Amino acid sequence: MPTIQAQNVNHPDHQENLNSEKYNWIRDAVLAALPAWDSSDSIDFAELETRVHRYLQEKNVPSALFPKPGSVRWYTKAVQLDLEAKGEIERLPNQSPIRLRRGNA
Repeated sequence: MPTIQAQNVNHPDHQENLNSEKYNWIRDAVLAALPAWDSSDSIDFAELETRVHRYLQEKNVPSALFPKPGSVRWYTKAVQLDLEAKGEIERLPNQSPIRLRRGNA
């Protein structure tokens, strides 16, 4: 099984080995869901998760790829943290709950 070493913006010394097929589906979904970096718009994680689920359904991703309850949520969070670490998405400062948009990278 091919894997991707995902980074974690909150723990720079930690990397997680993720299934590359799952990672790529979730990455595409996250980037499609988030507003552009030059937009004043952003979404919270709950909305991001909803949009990721919708994207996967619209793209007819087999449910067997994410068979366990919560696996899409877990992968969404792991990919979110990796994309933040790489600068592809950003967390807006001083927001609770966190709000996200695409980065300027």
